[in-house]
Amino acid sequence: MQEKAIAREGAVSRNYAVRAGHRVSIRCPFLYHGEGFHGKGQVWNLSTFGWRSTGDHPVTPGMSMPVYLELDDGGDSKYLLIDSAVVRWANGRDAGWKIQSIEPTALERLKRFLDQAGGESSNKS
Repeated sequence: MQEKAIAREGAVSRNYAVRAGHRVSIRCPFLYHGEGFHGKGQVWNLSTFGWRSTGDHPVTPGMSMPVYLELDDGGDSKYLLIDSAVVRWANGRDAGWKIQSIEPTALERLKRFLDQAGGESSNKS
């Protein structure tokens, strides 16, 4: 991700990250497991690089942990394991996550799911 700074007249400059890849607007449950806690929540926007979510346990930028996405795609398991994801930003219960490590077969499943979900959302327009 590329960092940029923007400022409006009379406003404080804010950094924001230019997102890599297209995100698909979906809702799917997810589970996250940090040191000493287990959280659950909803993914709102998903790509092969990361997602935006709302969770029941607060996280802070820099936290890294395994995550399970619950995908309704008819796979062998309803959960897709992300071996390691890092929290890029957090605001209350909302957070942006970046995928750090994922098995190749899990990545292929995620790509197929996103292709299918992206096609369905564009057909609803």
